[in-house]
Amino acid sequence: MRLIQKYLPNPRHTEVHRIFVKTKPHEAWETMRHLDMGKVPWVKLLFSIRTLPERLTRKSKGIDNRIGIDQIAENGKGFFIAEEIPSQEIVVAAVGKFWHLNIPFVEVTSEEFSDFNIPGYGKLSWSILVEPYSEGSVITLELRTTATDEISWKKLNRYYSIIGVASQLIRSTMMHHAENLLGKFKRADDEERALPGDERLPDCKYQATHSIDIEAPLSLVWRYLMQLGCDRAGWYSIDALDNDGKPSIDHVVEGWETRNVGDKIWATPKGDSFFDVYQVEEDKHFVVGGKAERLGETFSSTWAFILEPIGRDATHLITRARMKLQPPLKEWILGTLWMAPIHGLMQKAQLKHLKTICERDAQMRKEKILTHDWA
Repeated sequence: MRLIQKYLPNPRHTEVHRIFVKTKPHEAWETMRHLDMGKVPWVKLLFSIRTLPERLTRKSKGIDNRIGIDQIAENGKGFFIAEEIPSQEIVVAAVGKFWHLNIPFVEVTSEEFSDFNIPGYGKLSWSILVEPYSEGSVITLELRTTATDEISWKKLNRYYSIIGVASQLIRSTMMHHAENLLGKFKRADDEERALPGDERLPDCKYQATHSIDIEAPLSLVWRYLMQLGCDRAGWYSIDALDNDGKPSIDHVVEGWETRNVGDKIWATPKGDSFFDVYQVEEDKHFVVGGKAERLGETFSSTWAFILEPIGRDATHLITRARMKLQPPLKEWILGTLWMAPIHGLMQKAQLKHLKTICERDAQMRKEKILTHDWA
């Protein structure tokens, strides 16, 4: 579990930026920990505009022009370092009325921040996490916001609707700048790579590959994959089309933890069509498929779900559907008119829905914070 979860669980707004770099974790951490965005001219300009009220009431030479963790650590008020795990993770937090030009901050300790609930204030926390990835590192910047009451949240939300574009651009620029400094790591192309299940339909002409990053651990995403099917939770896609209008169950159900090779998954609410379970490797991949009559011919298909960690608390979920049908004309009709538009629409809806509920559950957790020695 990420350290930021300890300080700001159940946020009302979350924003995540992630980069993959060639540099090893220790060096990547040193760069991120001491990065000064005040040296990037247009970022410096935006911060100068934001702090204009303070600059008008103080001598300019008294203003610290650094923009980064070092400046926060030495400033001693407003934003503060809630906790740091050396060479791995750091959390910055603040309580204040952020919608004011000259922000009235509340001075709280790290221990007080999480439980602070006096009405009238917003709460903000952001973190930087550096972890090993392949031969390099993955760096995650996460921002979370909430407020202590509904009126304050409306004010904070309205404030971010105005300055949010600029502040998000600053964070994106920060990560892009770090990526240039540390060397961009090229991730595998999901469209081109071989995946589990491909071997069942060799020389397949028609396939559709989709993927999404989910801010939740593999184990949680896996639990929801095990619930797929009309005999269990539904398909988490467009329920009106594939679940007879019945909403997919949006929580983990005890007793639905596993599927076994040879199981039959209901493809329809009536249970008159099935997927066969071909492969199951816990927290790694889940492959189903089968044969059916389409256009008067035997239609063969596979549908694979592949999970890969991107850090200890996030998952890259890949799906791939493949199909074969004879003769070639009927295969072309089905591959062109069904796979791309219809399956593509349903698959994107499914991935988006899974992302939403998995991330919601991940932000509700209360677990021990794990630390690792990357040396």
